[in-house]
Amino acid sequence: MAAGTDSLQARPGAFARVVAGAAPAVRWIGRLRGDRVLPGAALLAAVVLVLVETPLVAAPRLPLPLAFVIVIVHAGAVPMALRIPNVAAPLSLAAALALQWLTADTGSMLWPWSPVLIVTQCLVLGAVASRTTLPVALLHWLIAVVLSAVLAGLLRPASGAETSADVAVFGSISAALIVVALLLLQWRRVRSELVHERRIAAEEAERRLVAEERTRIARELHDVVAHSLSIITVQSSTARFRHQGFSPEAADEFDRIAAQSREALDEMRGLLRVLRGSEEDAARRPQPGLDDVEELVAQAHRAGTSIVLEQPSGPWTVGVGPLTGLTAYRIVQEATSNAIRHAPGADVAVALTRIGDDIAVSVVNTATGEPAVDGRAGHGLVGMTERAAIAGGTVRFGPTEEGGFAVEARLPVFVRSGAPA
Repeated sequence: MAAGTDSLQARPGAFARVVAGAAPAVRWIGRLRGDRVLPGAALLAAVVLVLVETPLVAAPRLPLPLAFVIVIVHAGAVPMALRIPNVAAPLSLAAALALQWLTADTGSMLWPWSPVLIVTQCLVLGAVASRTTLPVALLHWLIAVVLSAVLAGLLRPASGAETSADVAVFGSISAALIVVALLLLQWRRVRSELVHERRIAAEEAERRLVAEERTRIARELHDVVAHSLSIITVQSSTARFRHQGFSPEAADEFDRIAAQSREALDEMRGLLRVLRGSEEDAARRPQPGLDDVEELVAQAHRAGTSIVLEQPSGPWTVGVGPLTGLTAYRIVQEATSNAIRHAPGADVAVALTRIGDDIAVSVVNTATGEPAVDGRAGHGLVGMTERAAIAGGTVRFGPTEEGGFAVEARLPVFVRSGAPA
C-alpha cells in the first residue's frame, strides 16, 4: 500500500515535468500564423494525396496516365481552395465524379466514395468553408452529395443500399468537417476582433494617461506662473506709492506693466478653470515643495516601505523657486511609487542635495531577486522628464549595476531665463 501511495504521489511531479517540457512546443505552435501555415500544409496534403490516390484508383482497370491526371486535378483543388474556393470546389467535384464514373464497374464495396476520395473532398470542402460564408459552403456540400447520389443511382441501381450508405458516410463526415472549419473561422474572427479591441483600449489608455499627466503638469505650472503674475501686478501697481520721485514716463510704464499683468492673469485664471474642471477645489490647495518631501518619505515608511531620506541640515531650501520645489517633489513621489510598485520589498534611498545653483535629486531602490524594471516606456518616467524640462533641468534613469533602479535629476534652484515655459 505504501508503494502504491508513493507512486500516486510521484505522478503529479512526472506530469508537471511532461507539461513543462511540452510548454515550448505549445508556445511555438501558438505563435504560428494560420495564413502562413495553411498554404504549405495544403500543398503537402495535396502531394501526399496524389501519391496515395493514384495507385488506388488506377488499380482496377483505369489507365495510369488518366488516373494520374484526374487525381492531380482532384488533389490539387485542396491548396487551390485557399485562394479561389468557388473555382476549386466545382473542379474537385468534377474530378471526383469522373473517378466514380470510371470505377463504377469494379464491383468495389466502397463506392462511390472510397476513403481516399472522402479525405480529399472533405479537405476541399473544409478549405472552402474557411474562405467563404456558411451558405456558400453548404451549397457546395449539397451539390456534391446530391450529384454523387444521382450518379450512384444511375450507374449501380441494383446496389442502392450500399451506395446510399457510402454517400451518407461522405455527407456526414464532410458536413462535420465544414462545421469544424466554420467554428475555427469564427474563433479566428472573434480572436482577431478581441486583439483589435484590446489594442484600441491600450492606445486609448496610453493617450489618456499622457493627457492626464500633461494636464496636471500644465495646471501646476500655471499655478506657479499665476502666483508670480499676481506679485508683479501688485508691485507694479503700488510702485509709484512705495517709491517717491518717479517721473511721469516711469509711472506710466509701471501702470502699463500692471495692466498687462492683470490681463495675463485674467487669461491665466480662465485657463486654470478649464484645466481644473471638477478638480478645481483640490487644485486651490498649496502645491507641495522640497519641505514636504520629508512627510512624503514618512508616509511611505509608515506604509511598510524600507525607505531613508538624506538631505542637508539647516535652511537649505531658502531661495528655491516654487516650480523647482514642486518638480523635485513630484519626481521623488513618482520614483518612490515606481519602486514600491515594481520592486516591492526593496530598500529605497532618497537623497536631496544642493550643489551650487542646482538641486540634485536621487531615488535608488535595491534589487529584489527579480529582473530590474526598465521603465523607459512608462508614463511616470515620461512625466518626470517633461517636468524637469519645464523647470530647466534634466532627469536620468535606468537599472543599476546591482540590479536595482535609479532616478537622478538635476534642477536649477530657480528657473533660469530662457528655460521652457
